[in-house]
Amino acid sequence: MKWIIKLLVLTLICSISISCRNKKDEDPDEWSRGADFESLPRSGAVSFTIKDFTYVATGYGTNSTRFVDTWRFDPKRQSWDRVADFPGEARNNAVSFVLNGKGYVGLGTNSKVMFTDFYEYDPETDKWTKVSDYIGAARYGATAFTLNGTAYVGAGRDFDGQDYNDFFSFQTKSTAEGIWEKVASTPNKRSFPFVFVLGDLAYIGGGTSNNQNVNTFYSFDGTTWKEKNPLSGRDDKYEYNLTRLSPSAFVLQNTAFITGGLTGNNGAATNSTWRYVPSGDYWEEHQNFLGAARHQAVSFVHGNVAYIATGRSGTTPFYDMWNFTPNPW
Repeated sequence: MKWIIKLLVLTLICSISISCRNKKDEDPDEWSRGADFESLPRSGAVSFTIKDFTYVATGYGTNSTRFVDTWRFDPKRQSWDRVADFPGEARNNAVSFVLNGKGYVGLGTNSKVMFTDFYEYDPETDKWTKVSDYIGAARYGATAFTLNGTAYVGAGRDFDGQDYNDFFSFQTKSTAEGIWEKVASTPNKRSFPFVFVLGDLAYIGGGTSNNQNVNTFYSFDGTTWKEKNPLSGRDDKYEYNLTRLSPSAFVLQNTAFITGGLTGNNGAATNSTWRYVPSGDYWEEHQNFLGAARHQAVSFVHGNVAYIATGRSGTTPFYDMWNFTPNPW
């Protein structure tokens, strides 16, 4: 009888040990609550990071309110300070980029008008200056990025539901107001995509076209778009689906991540978080975002921490901010 009891105890200990070793819950939380955005809740805002600070401007709140206020986040103090207001008309779903140490904001909509104007922000003087208007069609839900010293703006949609795939470059080398030039269009039209830059390549994926989530994913070297593996399918481990619109994308520790966004035919918000592995052109899942699932949030990085702030779920805009520190992979 004693040996039976000993065997049962040993079996139980081994079972508990194996179970504990396999529990994902033992991993530290990758997400933690941060310092709330100082101003009113909003979605469809823009953000840009210059040196030690990130700036958040524009956006869409409650009761059809649009904003021009601009706020600076200091990661050392974990606090927000208001700076000079955006000088253009209040808007949401604009785009932003950084070029030569200055921030640029343009495009977007106020639900009555779509814009082509662009403005430059100088953090040294805390002043905005109007620059050359975008030479493509007015639009909202577009995207922008800087690659190898040149800014690129494209994609998006208009009030007629026309999605775009054209892109234009922006440079300030020959004139302070900047020069726009047409560059290669992406093969697929889309609005509200995600974009990130890794090394010498920019990547664009997701979004919506003809009110259908877009499955294609491309890299861009400044001249040519190259198709990558689609954003949904099956690998050796499981089925995956990263098709979504207006998620947050950021590069942390030389690695790209996306989180949140709208996914599925019913447009439900998701809180899943994925990491891109360019060497194998595949994605790996991380811990789910711990805040309320959302889309049209802003994202930015300081040091070894990524930040997600604002955003929207249904008719509810947010002001909370969350910090992301990934576990080793």
